[in-house]
Amino acid sequence: MSKSQVIFHKTLPPSSLLGEELLVIFDKTLLKVSPEFSRWIRGIEHVYSVQAGEKLKSVEDFAGHIKALTKISEKLSARKLTIVVVGGGSVGDFGGFVASIFKRGVRLVHIPSTWLAAIDSAHGGKTGLNVGGMKNQIGTFYPSAQTWIIKSLLITQPESRAFEAYSELIKIALIIGGSFWKKISGERNVDSDLIWKYLPQAIRGKQSVVAKDPQEKTGLRHVLNLGHTVGHILETQYELPHGVAINYGLTFALEWSAERGVMTSRESESLFAKPVMGFTLSASRDGLFKNNASLMKQFKKLLLGDKKKTTGSKMRFVFLAKPGKFVIQEVSADEILKEISRQQKAENI
Repeated sequence: MSKSQVIFHKTLPPSSLLGEELLVIFDKTLLKVSPEFSRWIRGIEHVYSVQAGEKLKSVEDFAGHIKALTKISEKLSARKLTIVVVGGGSVGDFGGFVASIFKRGVRLVHIPSTWLAAIDSAHGGKTGLNVGGMKNQIGTFYPSAQTWIIKSLLITQPESRAFEAYSELIKIALIIGGSFWKKISGERNVDSDLIWKYLPQAIRGKQSVVAKDPQEKTGLRHVLNLGHTVGHILETQYELPHGVAINYGLTFALEWSAERGVMTSRESESLFAKPVMGFTLSASRDGLFKNNASLMKQFKKLLLGDKKKTTGSKMRFVFLAKPGKFVIQEVSADEILKEISRQQKAENI
């Protein structure tokens, strides 16, 4: 799997730098929030606007999208075609999947428009569609030829979007450890400037993990799922923004790491004492872990549909020993539910 070229740029590039013949799939919200994007997209002939969100990734709706895209691109050459995807995570997953199967695979360029996508989902080559409400049940590994990180596009987002991206930034810093974690752990503010400051290191960090296991054959890449097992069930159950859900999932994973003895109590105390942790990771889950039978049943259903499942009711779970050192263990859905109940009770004491 080839490594995507990452290009940092102040403004949207001339379309001539993106490919010979372009088909741009973009989040229609950008037309309302970015005058620069509105001007830029008017100069491109073949475009397809979509509504961002998990519904876009529904396999049930996919045939309709492909029919429309085929009609739009009927005069374009498959050999010369580049699909350019401009949007956040759901648009990137959708557009990347389209590029991987369209005409048996065409050149792909990502231009992430959210901080979350710029840090995480635009890199690594994963695409995905949802089946029956279960996230990313089908997909491909299809890295982009280029990923453009455009500052003028990213800063059009409200500051709340920076907060949503924060958990993925912390996740990769905890995985990489070393000087990256040391620098970020002392930060005291969460805003767009912070995300932009650490974007290059976060992207390089993710790429270094992906390069060791590009198609998840050895299990090394699985460390990037730190915080995602419980995060995904909360995202689906409560329709939370991905970054908010992963924040809760990361908190859960770190607390379970300490409870399970993977992380020492001394290391746990030191970790949660870092200034950077005060913004999100110590936050209450606001009653999301309500201990009732019907909710736990739904949680279990979502866990058993998780693509990280190994056999039966067991799945791989990423625990953290300390920044830069992690442990992957096989756990059952019932063990996860038991720990959810324990953390819920501890939170209410």
